Amino acid sequence: MPAALAAASVWNIGAAEAQSVFRTLRVPAMRGELLRFSNGAALINDSYNSSPAALHAMVAVLAATPNFRRRILAAGEMRELGPASPMLHREAGIFTAKTGKVDWVIGVEGDAEQMVEGAISSGIPRKQTRFFPSSEEAARFLEEFITGGDVLLVKGSRGVKMERIVEALLTRYASQGEIPRQEVSH
Repeated sequence: MPAALAAASVWNIGAAEAQSVFRTLRVPAMRGELLRFSNGAALINDSYNSSPAALHAMVAVLAATPNFRRRILAAGEMRELGPASPMLHREAGIFTAKTGKVDWVIGVEGDAEQMVEGAISSGIPRKQTRFFPSSEEAARFLEEFITGGDVLLVKGSRGVKMERIVEALLTRYASQGEIPRQEVSH
């Protein structure tokens, strides 16, 4: 918010006016939207795209999210990273573990397996990790796995189709009527 207020001041928009506008802004679909489920779990849907910097930023948001029993990361393979891809995925897993706040790491497809291995090498117990070759398989696992008090971050490149996880969980745990969607600040 402070950065946004600073940017607004460049265009001579006052703090009060900017804050009133910020309250009405909504995050586009699949970009950091917070969904709450009927079973008491919550999901941060950031499944539109991914890069190492974006994944690190959203993991930091997950790690800083208060009032949840377990923090779970489900991250798909980041595409188009070239020959450095395995190393960049491993570094993302190491970063995730070093937050000390993420309880489970779930990798989906391809080099995301290296992310899981990086998390294990930096302290997340292997029994608190999973790797799935597809988003459909990850969705089936997560449907049975998440419970009240959990917050799940779903992050990934469009090619991995991480939105399938979100759709499966919405179908299973949607509350009666509209699901409140909230913004997660980065």
